[in-house]
Amino acid sequence: MRVIATTTQSRTDLSPELQAFLRETGIEFVPRGKKSLAKIKKEKDAEGIVIWQEEGPVLYIDEKTRFYFHPSMAKVRISNYRKFNQPDPMIQAMELEEDDKVLDCTLGLGADAIVASYFASQGRIVGLEYSPLVASIIKWGMKMYRTPVDWLDRAIKRIEVVNVDYREYLSSLKDNSFDIVYFDPMFRKPILKSQAISPLRLLACLEPVAEESLREALRVARKKVVMKELYASGELKRLGFTKIVGSPNNKIAYGVIEKKH
Repeated sequence: MRVIATTTQSRTDLSPELQAFLRETGIEFVPRGKKSLAKIKKEKDAEGIVIWQEEGPVLYIDEKTRFYFHPSMAKVRISNYRKFNQPDPMIQAMELEEDDKVLDCTLGLGADAIVASYFASQGRIVGLEYSPLVASIIKWGMKMYRTPVDWLDRAIKRIEVVNVDYREYLSSLKDNSFDIVYFDPMFRKPILKSQAISPLRLLACLEPVAEESLREALRVARKKVVMKELYASGELKRLGFTKIVGSPNNKIAYGVIEKKH
């Protein structure tokens, strides 16, 4: 996908953050002026435009398709726990402790990493993202996101975003490098229709998790490997997950393989 970057019409300067983003990604910068996004996109023969805003970068593909960082579902999940003591299924599957080190192999929008970061407040959260563009937008979105909610801000800012293929990253790690290794691969059949998810499907790696990757994850994990999938997809069974957290009445399930010590 050919992508360029610009600012909002009200800004003409290149902030230090934008300059760092451009150096990191190598994306061409195009002065906005008074032109519409559609006009710039057509003139530059671009498929997408990253618009640099105060709250972070926004990838504009068309009027209905935009991609940016926002902790919406993570905030809802943590709030439900704080207000109503409602358990989070992912945290239950992980049996997460506050000092655990978690490797999220499929960062995506970052919601699961934020929830893990909140509960493992004394640990370490590393999120891997295959797509350079997605990784940069989420990384800078997390850096620039501002919220008066202290517990949410702390959880977001603690996440380490790494642009890498998780297969390469796993193979580089020593045994037992993380307590928990987590996968949330893109579902073959999407169940959500949203402006945030749609462009992610265009940019993300859609390959299923391979058995070899699972073996590497088990080597790297000290405690367990957890994978989120559609209950009826057959993926958890294919990969040998026998412990399933969830029920047939819920579309989403978590497969768990615990390490034997």
